[in-house]
Amino acid sequence: MAINHRVTRWFFALAVGLTLSWYSYQWVADDAERRQQRGLEESIVLASREILHAYFADGGQLAISDALDRVREAGKVYIFPTESGWELSGQYRRDGERGWHAYLMLLDQDATLLHLSVRDNSPEVVERAANDPRLEISTGR
Repeated sequence: MAINHRVTRWFFALAVGLTLSWYSYQWVADDAERRQQRGLEESIVLASREILHAYFADGGQLAISDALDRVREAGKVYIFPTESGWELSGQYRRDGERGWHAYLMLLDQDATLLHLSVRDNSPEVVERAANDPRLEISTGR
């Protein structure tokens, strides 16, 4: 008896697809450690947004490209755990500006600012950097 491969290949594809989707669901849904890590990273990014608003918003709006809400045109972003806390990068833009300002932020385990390096040469930021040892203005493109 000959096997009709036109029919069996659909059953095989369906079985493989269902199996892979079930394993993917189990991998994503049942990993409590991954969910906990994601929650911690989200809280760190939200704390970094508050720090950026405190430093650069000056009562206005601030558009931020970070690990939670990446703006593709602004550039790459990341969040990375370190021995002493967290390192994250992103970009921000004040109202009325066309370009994005890159930042690199170091936070401790409690999301307290240790160091903030920005590519922003506005007079207000330069003045703030002169008075705050945690804020550094970096040169770059």
